[in-house]
Amino acid sequence: MNKIHLIAAAAALGLVGAVPASAKVNVIQSPSAALARGSTFAWAPTPAIGYGVPDPRIANEVTADRLRAITEFTLTNKGYRQVTDPTAADLLVAYTIVILPEADTRLAATQGTVVLDLIERESGRLVWRATSEKRVTGKDVSQEKLVALLRQMIKSLPQ
Repeated sequence: MNKIHLIAAAAALGLVGAVPASAKVNVIQSPSAALARGSTFAWAPTPAIGYGVPDPRIANEVTADRLRAITEFTLTNKGYRQVTDPTAADLLVAYTIVILPEADTRLAATQGTVVLDLIERESGRLVWRATSEKRVTGKDVSQEKLVALLRQMIKSLPQ
């Protein structure tokens, strides 16, 4: 992560309060020695995946860069160490954004769900998954709101 991303993420963490109660997170976890403070992580070799109806307000390079930088910062803040080589990492990180039409009367409205996965590199097993129940809309992709969302998602990650 470059210094600009790190500074932006750190600044945003200081500005963001608690996530609203509507930002519940579902977590599934399997036992793994890799889920421990000091374990290394790298981004999975496959790119992030988006499903559903593309919404340029959510599915774009700016949002992807923000999600990546904030995820890196938040995992590092929990005591995990980032490495650049996926073959040397204990955990591989991937996220998915599922974008679907909203169930309301607006024809062009969409909402997304963010899913963050940690995969044990050695076995290829999914060992931790957080799924936000907060539906992300085009209004929610600011640096501050993504930081709050990912902080809530990673809160239950062992350290």
